[in-house]
Formats: sequence, structure tokens, C-alpha cells
Amino acid sequence: MMMRRGNALEALIAGLRGCPADKADWQAVIALANHTLLTPDLFSSLARAGQIHRLPQEVREYLEFVHDCNRERNLRLRTQLSEAVAALNRRDIVPVLLKGAVPLFLSPAGQVPSRMTSDLDLAVAPAEEAAAQACLEELGYVQVPGDRGATRQQDAGMLELRPSRPNHLERPKPVQRDGLRVEIPPAQSRALHWIVHDLLKEGDYWRGRIDLRHLHDLARLAESDHVDWTALQASVSDQSARNALDTQLLALHHFFGTGIPAKCAQRPMVRFQHWRRIFTATHPIIGAPLRLAGNLAWGAWRLSRADGLARLGPFDLARRIARTLLEARTKI
Repeated sequence: MMMRRGNALEALIAGLRGCPADKADWQAVIALANHTLLTPDLFSSLARAGQIHRLPQEVREYLEFVHDCNRERNLRLRTQLSEAVAALNRRDIVPVLLKGAVPLFLSPAGQVPSRMTSDLDLAVAPAEEAAAQACLEELGYVQVPGDRGATRQQDAGMLELRPSRPNHLERPKPVQRDGLRVEIPPAQSRALHWIVHDLLKEGDYWRGRIDLRHLHDLARLAESDHVDWTALQASVSDQSARNALDTQLLALHHFFGTGIPAKCAQRPMVRFQHWRRIFTATHPIIGAPLRLAGNLAWGAWRLSRADGLARLGPFDLARRIARTLLEARTKI
């Protein structure tokens, strides 16, 4: 079983890089792809590389089915995004698109990215937040209690509105398409957002986890846009954050071969954290003590900041815990 997980991970990575493994346990590979929300990306990567025909027929048909279902959902999400942006624009509000909303907006008409997108993330200036919220309510959005997200029954996903924060790297770039006006953060800012979200906000640096979908997002971003990793490192002053950044870059190079600065591997702590994440990902059973130690360290850090949690009611606290567990289910 331990070897099966490592082999499945290796075969999944090979498929995401357009090279299907010759002797793969496709049941295990598909289970891991489903777990990490990468099944549509696996199909599209092999299709773009002209290698999809090498898969067994039943595997190919399953991957294509999931890919097509996700495509229909992404088309609905893009329609939902366009409607929200148009309504905000009518009030002279130009939102900043975040995470999965960026490729949805930028993709050509009739095409959508294969990435599985859980919800739509938008940011507006703090002074515009109340007006933007009222605008979404006019469209029928209802705020989810204890959450930033808002939903409508007819939509494919939740829409999350947050205040924008000053960008210390580069300002978002104004983009206009089909009469819609948005701002899109530069590649370095988007990369840093993913890294900070996973390794620091979600605690993956301490817990030894890997969000393979977001790591694949970083690899694709590095392919399509120039990301100056050295400048990104220089923008991070906190030592723990710098260690987390370098640890993620080592994983990016390990799995997808992305070019990174050589100095990422200079510090012993970074090398240890990288080894720990790879080991527990490929050997989940014998790596369980390392994962447990990481969870305890993360829990201790959270308890040190417990004042914010103490102000939450029992319902909201339960929602936070449930959401954390749900997010953890997609990681390795």
C-alpha cells in the first residue's frame, strides 16, 4: 500500500506533464487525481501532449467524462463571473480577480481552463466593499453565515468578495474584455498569494502537507508567465515565510521540473521541510508520526492566537473546523 501511493503519485505527476506511465495502477492514479481535484487537468494534459490514446479505454472514457462535466461547470462559473463583473462595472466598481477567476476570465470564448474551481474570488477597494455587497444582493446573492462567500440556488459555485490589500510587488493590471473591466494581479503576486495561502494560512508548512492542485497551478503559471522567483524571495522579509516560500519552490521543482533559484536549498530547515513533505506524501503510513508532529506544531501555533477563535460562537467555530477538514481532504 505504501508503494502503491508513491507509484500513484509518480504516475499522476507524469500524466500532468504529458507523459503517461507505462505500467500504472490506473485505479490508484484516478483515486489520487480525484482526491487532489486534478482529474480534468490530467485528461487535458495528456490530450494536449497527444498521449491520451495510450491510456486503457475505460480510463480514457472516465477521464473524458469528468473533464467534460467540469468544462460545463466552468462555463457556468464564467457566465456567473461575467454577470457579477458587469453589475459591479455599472456602479463604476472594477474588481480585482483572484485565484481561479483569473483563467476563467482570460480564456477565449468557447474555451475554459480544465482547472477545477471551487468558487469565485473577487476583491474590491475597502471603500467600495459596502456598495459591491449591495450590488451582489440585488443580483440575488445571499451571504453564507460565518463566511465571506455568498450563494444563489441557480449557480455552480459560491462567490467570495473581500477587500483588496495594497500590493507590495506590482499593482494589478487593468484588463478589458467583451466590455467588462477588471484588474488582474501580476504573475508574481498570484504566485505569492497561492504560497502564502497554502503554507502559512492553511498551515501546510508546519503540517507537512502539499496542495498538489495549487502546486500544479504554480507550474502552469511559471510556464505561461515570467515569474521572477528571486524577486519574490527578496519581497519576503519574515524568516518563517521565506522558509515556507523556498520549501514550496523545492516541491515545485521536484514534481514539475520548474526552474528555481539555486539558493532555495541552502538552508537546512528548508531541506528538512522539503524532505518531510515528500516523504509523508509518498509514504502516508510510515510517515504518519511526522504528520502528527506537524499537526501538533500547527495546533500549538493556532492556540497561541486563540483570542480570535474565542470570540466566535459555537456554530461559527464548528463551521471553521468543518471547512478546515474539508480543505484538508484535497491535500496529500
